[in-house]
Amino acid sequence: MEFIKSNINTLIEIVIIIFVIVASIKIIDFFDRKIRENIKKRHENSARLLSFCPILNKIAKTIVMLIIAASVMQAHGYSMTSLVAGFGIIGMAVSFAAKESIANIFGSFAILYDKIFDLGDYVIIDSIEGTVVDITLRSTKIRTIDNTIITLPNNVVANAVVTNISAIKERRLGATIGVTYETSDEKIQKAIQILKDILTSNEDITNNYRVFLKELNASSIDIEFTAYIKYGDLDNFRRVRENVLTEIITQYRKEGIDFAFPSQSIYLTNEN
Repeated sequence: MEFIKSNINTLIEIVIIIFVIVASIKIIDFFDRKIRENIKKRHENSARLLSFCPILNKIAKTIVMLIIAASVMQAHGYSMTSLVAGFGIIGMAVSFAAKESIANIFGSFAILYDKIFDLGDYVIIDSIEGTVVDITLRSTKIRTIDNTIITLPNNVVANAVVTNISAIKERRLGATIGVTYETSDEKIQKAIQILKDILTSNEDITNNYRVFLKELNASSIDIEFTAYIKYGDLDNFRRVRENVLTEIITQYRKEGIDFAFPSQSIYLTNEN
């Protein structure tokens, strides 16, 4: 009778353990789905961030299995104090040896979840400037202007000052144009109006621009303009800047407005 009762209790215990395991797995999978849905809603380019979800899912399930196993062993009279202490020492050793790798993993989560930057973005990370070509669990690869690849650990990137140029909605464009002191009053006004007309007619530039007479320099009368182009990327910025400067040169030459250059006047006196 005791044998049957013992078997029944063992069977009930096994059923309860299986139920707890299945329920725990279902709960983890439920939260995993919710996290995936949230990522898809918040991030347009979510494929790379979603690739980390299976890893987190397995880690969570492993932790739950260890907790359940420890509880069962404790219930059967096994001393968990020494076992936990042993795991603690091993865990400390492993974490100390792999602290950089762990820091890089958390760094990659911070980069991708907070949308610091994404693949293809043009960024400046401290003194490193270039295009993001790859983001892994360990590192971020940047292709610089001279076409070299620089690999940065993600924990370094997560703690660095990051400027995401691609996230800029409008980019500032400005220049100082110096004309000679021989330029007449009418042509100075014409030079200012030409700049206004060029900026107004350019469809790549917003209406939020300014043109003004800046100062009387040592060898030039300086006219300055500031404007904003409708793009944040570097290629479009360079294209628009080239078009504007080329048009300024063309229009000024057409109107006979001379550009100034640094010069020095020397006066000679006759002492005789």
